[in-house]
Amino acid sequence: MKRSLQLNPDNRPATWQQVREWRDIHEVSPVDTQFGVFDCGPMADKRLYEQLDLFDYLTTLNEDGTLSWKRADNTWVNLTKAELATVYHEIRVNRAQRAGLLHIKAAAYEAMGTKPNVVDLKSLSYWLN
Repeated sequence: MKRSLQLNPDNRPATWQQVREWRDIHEVSPVDTQFGVFDCGPMADKRLYEQLDLFDYLTTLNEDGTLSWKRADNTWVNLTKAELATVYHEIRVNRAQRAGLLHIKAAAYEAMGTKPNVVDLKSLSYWLN
């Protein structure tokens, strides 16, 4: 049997499609807030918005009037309505700022003759530096 050396596909330059895919993945990666790190994908955004919008009508509030909410690391935090509003606002601002930076970086990567390696694109810190 003949052996051949295969490169790890992650160590090859990315295609433009891979650049866009990783940009989109990082755009909805969890976001750090003053109350911890929270998911910020479309479903998480929808859930947060609805809970905040209907907070006063929720039957799932704790006895102290707070709402238990799960962070991205699966730990729980109890939040008042004002704290939940702060979390939601911080998530949206941080996500928008990060998305703008990711789109600028993606455009720069698109203009490169040789794109960055896939292994690099997988790291959010690579995009943010």
